[in-house]
Amino acid sequence: MIKTYIFKAKQPKSLLSELNLESGRIYNLVLTWHWRFYRRSGHWLRQGDAERFNVSLGPTLLHAHSRDAAQQAFYKAVKTVYALRKARSKARFPYKRRRFRTTIWKSTGIRVREGQMLLARARGLEPVRVTLRNELGRFPESSFKEVRLVFNHKRKRYDWHVVIDDGKEPPLPPGDNVVAVDLGEIHPAVACSPTQAVVFSARELRATIQYRNKQLAILSALQARCQKRSRMWWRLQGLKNDLKGYTERKIRDICHKVSRAVIDFAIEQQAGTIIIGDVRNIANGKRLHRKSQQKISQWPHGRLRQYITYKAEAAGMRVVLQDERYTSQTCPACSNRHKPAGRVYRCPACGWQGHRDGQVGAPNILSKFLFSELGRVQVPSPKYRFPYLVGKRSRSDTAQVAGASLCLAGTGQVSPVALEAAPL
Repeated sequence: MIKTYIFKAKQPKSLLSELNLESGRIYNLVLTWHWRFYRRSGHWLRQGDAERFNVSLGPTLLHAHSRDAAQQAFYKAVKTVYALRKARSKARFPYKRRRFRTTIWKSTGIRVREGQMLLARARGLEPVRVTLRNELGRFPESSFKEVRLVFNHKRKRYDWHVVIDDGKEPPLPPGDNVVAVDLGEIHPAVACSPTQAVVFSARELRATIQYRNKQLAILSALQARCQKRSRMWWRLQGLKNDLKGYTERKIRDICHKVSRAVIDFAIEQQAGTIIIGDVRNIANGKRLHRKSQQKISQWPHGRLRQYITYKAEAAGMRVVLQDERYTSQTCPACSNRHKPAGRVYRCPACGWQGHRDGQVGAPNILSKFLFSELGRVQVPSPKYRFPYLVGKRSRSDTAQVAGASLCLAGTGQVSPVALEAAPL
C-alpha cells in the first residue's frame, strides 16, 4: 500500500526556496525550448528529444534525477492536456512560466541514516537532512519511493511529502454487497444499500462556504477603496489569504469526516463495491441565478469523491461511477418521471412520497447499477447521521492520523493526491 506522510519542513526557508526556484528555472527552460522549436520548425518536440538538451541547462543545485523530474513535469502536463482533449475539453497546453516549482526526489536520491533522511543535491553539495518522525523511522530505506518539497500557500510554509510503500497488500473486501452514494450540495452524501439508507448531514460545510464568500466580498469592497499595492491594500490582502486558509482547512476536515462516515457505513453493510453518482459535469453549461450558480460551482463533490475513493481502496473496496441522469426524478414505485420541488418527492401519478435523496436518488443509482433500469429498489425512510460532534472538533474525530496524511493505496503506484490531516 502506498501512503503519503506530510509534515512541516523545519530547514531554513532560504534553502528550500532556492531548491524550488531551481526547479522552476529548469521547467521554464524546457517550456521555452519547446515552444521556440515549434514556432521555428513547425514540429512538436518530443520528451525524449527534449531530455537530450541536459547539457544546455547549465550548472544546477539539484540531483540529476531531481533535475530530470523538473524537465518531465512539462511533458506530464502535455499528456494531461491530451487526455482532457479526448474528453472534449478545451484545455490549453502549458505556456506560462513558473518562478517556483515543486522539487522531487526519486528513490535514487534518498538515503536513510540513523533516523534522518538525506536528500541528495548536485555533486559536491551537502544533502538536505530531514529528521524523520517516529512512524517513519521504522521503515527501511527501500520503502521510500519519493519525496516532494511543496509550498503550502494556505499556511505560508514548506511541507515535506514523503511517499512510503509499506509492503502491505490491500485487505479483502468486507463482503459482496453494493452500496450507492448520492452526492448532494445540501447534504454532502446519502448512502444506500438494498435494505437501508442513511443521510450524512453536514450543513456546516455549506455554511462555511457561504461565510467565506460573504467575508471575501466585504474585504474586497474595502480593498477596492485603497490604492493598489498600498500598505492598507496589502493588509487586507493578508486578511483575505488568512480567511481562505482557515476555511480551506475547515472544509477539508469536514469532507474527510463525511467520507470516513460513508466508508464506515459500507463496511457495516459488508459492501465490496461503492457506486457513486457521476456529477463531474453538473456545472457545464449551467445558466442559473447567480447565487445558485455560485453554489453549484463551489460544491466540493470532486473532493468528496476523491476522498471516498482512496479510503475505499484502502479498505479493499472498489469504486464505480454511475450516470445519475433522472435518478432524482423517477418514482421508485411506478417509474413515473417527475421533477420535484423541495426535499420531499411526491409522485403525481401514484401518490407515493418519500425523501428525495434517501428514497429516490440513491436507490435509483443502485437500481441502475444492479438492474440497468430505474425504480427497482425501494428502501424505508432514511436515518440521519452526523459525521462529527457539532461544536466539538476533537483530534480523535479527524478522518486521518494526527499530523500524517494517508494517500491512495493498493495500486502499486504513487498517488498524485496527498491529503493533510488538519483538525481545527
